[in-house]
Amino acid sequence: MGIIEWLVLISTISTLSFSWAVYLINLHNSKNLPEKIKEDEERLIQLMGRVRIFVDSKIEILEVKMKELNDLISQVNDLYSKLVLEVSEYQKNIKTNSKISYEEKKEVEANSENFEKTLEETIEKRETKKTEMTREEQIIELYNQGIEEAEIAKKFGMGIGEVRLIIDLFHRTKSK
Repeated sequence: MGIIEWLVLISTISTLSFSWAVYLINLHNSKNLPEKIKEDEERLIQLMGRVRIFVDSKIEILEVKMKELNDLISQVNDLYSKLVLEVSEYQKNIKTNSKISYEEKKEVEANSENFEKTLEETIEKRETKKTEMTREEQIIELYNQGIEEAEIAKKFGMGIGEVRLIIDLFHRTKSK
């Protein structure tokens, strides 16, 4: 045999040895792969469960806070109505009693200014609340029309998570 034949024989044996080694390594790795995938899937499922529990607890807290806020708003409305009645009665008394001292007039003017400021602030708060409710209603309406959450979020300049939260809260309150 010549040198070329020996080189061909040695290169063939080397190639077969290398191929066999690669095959054995891949065979060993493929046996461990399904177990690792199952472990990763179990960890992922556990994490998803924890996240779901966390999100549900936060949503419950948010619902409680929203109920408290609605209660406070109704209390403020009641107080506002009482205040308006008292101010109107007070103004009637002022008109009937034309002989009011200078100090009492100053006090009435100061109270009127405070009342006007309070009234303006209350009106602004109501308008802000109405705007927010309108936006939530618009989000629900668009969602019911079949528009995707991402498009709704872009339209209102909000995050997708915020849109999902509003939709989820709407469905929860609707189902109760």
